[in-house]
Amino acid sequence: MFHGMRNASTSGTSTRQVLEGLRRRFPPGWSLERADATLGLVGPDRRSVRLPLIVRKGLVPRDVPALLGRVKQPVMVVAPYLSERVRELLAQGGASYADATGNVRVVVSRPAVFIEGVGSSQDPERVPRPLHSLRGAAAGRVVRALVELELPKGVRELAAAASTPLGTVSRVVSFLEAEALVTRDQRKRVLAVDALALLSRWSKDYTLTKSNELHQVLEPRGLPALWRKLGGLPRYAATGSTAGPGIAPTRIAMLYVDDPEEAARSLDLVPAEAGANVWLLRPYDEVVFERTRQRTLLFEGDGRRRAVQDSEVDIVTVSAAQAIVDLLSSPGRGPEEAQALMETWGKGEQRGA
Repeated sequence: MFHGMRNASTSGTSTRQVLEGLRRRFPPGWSLERADATLGLVGPDRRSVRLPLIVRKGLVPRDVPALLGRVKQPVMVVAPYLSERVRELLAQGGASYADATGNVRVVVSRPAVFIEGVGSSQDPERVPRPLHSLRGAAAGRVVRALVELELPKGVRELAAAASTPLGTVSRVVSFLEAEALVTRDQRKRVLAVDALALLSRWSKDYTLTKSNELHQVLEPRGLPALWRKLGGLPRYAATGSTAGPGIAPTRIAMLYVDDPEEAARSLDLVPAEAGANVWLLRPYDEVVFERTRQRTLLFEGDGRRRAVQDSEVDIVTVSAAQAIVDLLSSPGRGPEEAQALMETWGKGEQRGA
């Protein structure tokens, strides 16, 4: 019995509404029976299974591992609202769930059941928090520091490394801890970071073309001519496909530069409302020029890469973490390249101790 796992303050009416919505998701012939802190699922052939029913008024990501650690069998978690990150962690832990907005996932092997539905992406009764997103340059600096620097680190060390006010870093880290994206010790030092999940979460609030100032221009002689001229810029950092894993040809060169207008003049590029093959980006923050990488491009005169070297040029690209979030919101195969880069870069995605 799991009476101790229930939240006495949860509205019985709300729970009945959630279960009624869940019942409507099942095919004809199935029935749901709630009794003794369990939820019984009975199939058309009368085979059944009973899932311990965990009812919560609210659930934050950091509480999910402890919640599921108390049980040794699949459970059913019910709440008025379950955030995307909570749902992700519940699914990873093998739990089924349902909330009042229509977010549903039921997975049982015997009798075989798989039901999944998507409801609201926002809590309709959310109480405003001091920080509930990763928008803005300061959040980006903290994310970059967390996924790229050695851990453990305290908040003061992070603030110094990210050149960000202590209070801002504290709010960002507290938000990430609540989202189960970082782990801290009793001294509040960050011990570990789920780097890939954190970058994915950052990409929900950051987009390449909206977070940065975009200028679209044309290199009429083709991209190989552009690569050879980049050394004449005071500084730059290529992103997008050029900074990715190289699974697709680079069709649009995406460059962070200090001054897009001056860079266009220096590189002899032509303004283009349509057909642009170069994006010049005034960056959301100076951090795009930190922890950059060097990459050698091999190409023929027409720009196609090949195994046999015709010519080559070294270019500066953004860090892998910055490339991932930029690719996630890039056109074409950008998201696919982001996933490929995440697979190769993220072998140690649980960073730190």
